[in-house]
Amino acid sequence: MSNAVKLLIAAACICLPAGTMAQERKPIYTYLGPVASVGANYIRYTDWFGLFTDTKKISGYHVTGGVSLWVISQWLIGDFSIQYIYNQNERQLHHMYFTMAARIGIRMKHVGAFAPGVGLYFDTPPSNRKYRGGAGLRAPIGFLFDTTPDSKLFVEGSVMYGSYGMGEKSTKLSFGGSFGMIFKVGRI
Repeated sequence: MSNAVKLLIAAACICLPAGTMAQERKPIYTYLGPVASVGANYIRYTDWFGLFTDTKKISGYHVTGGVSLWVISQWLIGDFSIQYIYNQNERQLHHMYFTMAARIGIRMKHVGAFAPGVGLYFDTPPSNRKYRGGAGLRAPIGFLFDTTPDSKLFVEGSVMYGSYGMGEKSTKLSFGGSFGMIFKVGRI
């Protein structure tokens, strides 16, 4: 982990609790609902090919579907999703896919909120292919639209960069968009 990332995490750990103590307590709500996404993959696959190590550049797409859980306070938003992903690169790959992010919610009057953030993604290894899974950083930029008092529509774009679970030091860069509808299920 680079020093800049460590510095950002340390600043967030110090500043976020201090900011929440300074404000009066507002309710924190949890939302749950379906999510779907589509995107493009760009993979640098490094492995032994014959007698030598070589790098192949592979591109393809992915499609996901699953469930997303959001925790929304006045200005701080957290989200977690469990999805099933279908990758079509040089070969098909199906597996579970998890995302999580911490976001800052910037209210847009009575329309909704602009929600940029930073987070992580995790690919689990499937049972049917030789793929070790992967993980990396995720930078989502989303919009939450207030549809009813108890539901929200979200649309987001994200960039992900991390490890690719095949070969030696293989990496994956993904761009994509997600959308979903979340419904209020509780209050903290």
